[in-house]
Amino acid sequence: MIKKTFKEILGIDEADYKIIEMIEKDPNITHSKIAQEIEKSQPAVGARIIKLERKGLLTKIVGFNIKKVDIKVGIVFVSTKDVESVVRKIEQCPFVNHAFKISGEFNLLCFVAASDLQTIEKLVDLCFRKDPNVINVKTNILIDSVHDFVVPIDFQIEKFDYYSNICGPDCSLNVNLPKYKFDATKKEA
Repeated sequence: MIKKTFKEILGIDEADYKIIEMIEKDPNITHSKIAQEIEKSQPAVGARIIKLERKGLLTKIVGFNIKKVDIKVGIVFVSTKDVESVVRKIEQCPFVNHAFKISGEFNLLCFVAASDLQTIEKLVDLCFRKDPNVINVKTNILIDSVHDFVVPIDFQIEKFDYYSNICGPDCSLNVNLPKYKFDATKKEA
């Protein structure tokens, strides 16, 4: 069996490959520097970058770098009876930054960000553990990142009111779940 290269799988040539590599190393690199390196014109580089963006091979993520910012991130593994129903409930959640359908014992992986660990734990309890569709939940807290890792942040989490909202701003999860209010002043035993 002949193994395909990334270039073949992605449908790119050597110049595209080099452009991606250069931008990964320095996202602020100029088109002029890239053009000089790959021996193409600056407009040709611009056109290639647009093509790579349209193919989804170059994207920009704006957010916080977990190596440099003290925002807590929980990695939540969820085993569900119906992964689609849980995905629909968390799609708009400002606390869930990334969610992936995965294979194995758990079928959903979520990155949950908040200013403190208590909020993450209460969100996990409300959004996952109290959901009758969820079989099992495992939560790990990210301690540090070996590489730069950018997590998008939805500033709606700043509008979170521990005393009046069920789980967060504009949350739709409270329809079939028990009312559970967060109390920032109360420490759980």
